[in-house]
Amino acid sequence: MAKVLVIAEHRDGKLSDSTLELCNAAKEIASGLGAEPAAAVFAKDDSIANEVAKYIPEVFSVTGDAFENYTADAYSQAVKSIVASEDISTVLIAHSYDGVDFAAKVAMEIDAGIISNCNKAVVDNGTLILTRNTFNGKIQEEKKALTDKTVVTFEKGAFDPVSEGSAGTVTGVTVDVGEIRTKVLEVVETMAGAVDISQAKIIVTGGRGVKDGDKYKEVIIPLAEKLGGEYGATRPVVDSGWIEPARQVGQSGKTVTPDLYIAAGVSGSIQHIAGMKGSQCIVAINKDPEAPIFNIATYGIVGDLFEVIPAMMEKL
Repeated sequence: MAKVLVIAEHRDGKLSDSTLELCNAAKEIASGLGAEPAAAVFAKDDSIANEVAKYIPEVFSVTGDAFENYTADAYSQAVKSIVASEDISTVLIAHSYDGVDFAAKVAMEIDAGIISNCNKAVVDNGTLILTRNTFNGKIQEEKKALTDKTVVTFEKGAFDPVSEGSAGTVTGVTVDVGEIRTKVLEVVETMAGAVDISQAKIIVTGGRGVKDGDKYKEVIIPLAEKLGGEYGATRPVVDSGWIEPARQVGQSGKTVTPDLYIAAGVSGSIQHIAGMKGSQCIVAINKDPEAPIFNIATYGIVGDLFEVIPAMMEKL
């Protein structure tokens, strides 16, 4: 039986949320195609593979020094080897920095079609139909997977994370990666104290309406800390130097899908919305009742954030 294969994403020994979302996607797509869901893990040892096996019934584990750090060459050769030995119809990859880097290379190696930046998948009469963003999310288009093999990248938040189930099997796979033309010599933290807000469950984001850097630190950060979450920012806030770039949410920043997203003084540009529209609950605070952010908000509060947030803090 054909398989829908997830390529697991991990960093510093930690599995990404995107992988759990892809496992859910694989199960749904496989069910429609009459296939089986599976995953592949490329790492130095089997520890990550054993974790992935909690969420999907079959895991292929490729280990070795070549997979201690991500490289497009090693990953694409590993996928090629698995596809050569297994009946793989669809390969699912996270639409992340690494995923975008190697997805097209994988498609070339396995002679597959590729549809990227997808946010929805349905199977109609045995045909996989994918919805993807174009023009910075202004337009949604549908694409049919018509090739024998298809590589798909899904943006974060396209699917809910899969729940832990019964333990799956882990099968070791030996891969000769050949020449790796790019090698990781050193990992350098470019921003001291940088955080990955894409993994946060609660995010409070301040926009240009916060007025200046001091007010951002006085209002946005305390609310985020009170809620036990992280604080984010729009591009104008980052460009103004009020906060570090690692906390930027949007098309040119991080894509986030927290359980709770509070947007304070955020107008709601298309570029920003593209990075947070998958949040479970969106609370918008803005003085302008016509602000675009209200179009996607779960709850909209029309008011001065400097009055609303202190009231929220008092209640908390």
